[in-house]
Amino acid sequence: MKQSVLIFLVLAVTSACSVTVKETFDKQTDFSQYKTYCWMAGCEFRVTGPDYLNDSIARENIRKAIETELKRKGLTIRTDNPDLLVGFTITVKDEQAIVYHRKEDSPFFIAPLELDKKIINYQKGSLIIGMADAKESRMVWQSHVSAYMETKPDLSEANINKGIKQALKNYPPKK
Repeated sequence: MKQSVLIFLVLAVTSACSVTVKETFDKQTDFSQYKTYCWMAGCEFRVTGPDYLNDSIARENIRKAIETELKRKGLTIRTDNPDLLVGFTITVKDEQAIVYHRKEDSPFFIAPLELDKKIINYQKGSLIIGMADAKESRMVWQSHVSAYMETKPDLSEANINKGIKQALKNYPPKK
């Protein structure tokens, strides 16, 4: 009983951890000059990340989500002479938590302190979106979103849209 409650609490705490979003940008850059963009890899959309992202539906949902959010930010896609080059990558890292608990369920059980060990496997995922000035070939803005995730993450269109929206929330940056 205690073991299942403890596992539930650890999972609840890790799943309740909020998504962390960090942006870095060139403070000298005037972002109002950027009106167009293209994908970094020769203006071709490419997914870099775990194998399950090779699913054509997930790839298409990621592409559409980024393009929709950039359009909302005032940027249009343009393959010839774009202002910005946009790229992204997704990383997933397997991690473990070790939880110790008493062997007996009774809080009044008197015995030498003997603990059982439970290993909980989970994943930490990151989405990094970068924007480079196409003319100067230098990175001007980057967003790094990280969160704990399920072993088989929900790659629904709604979830992908939510993640991309969080990643691009503070673009263009306010000085």
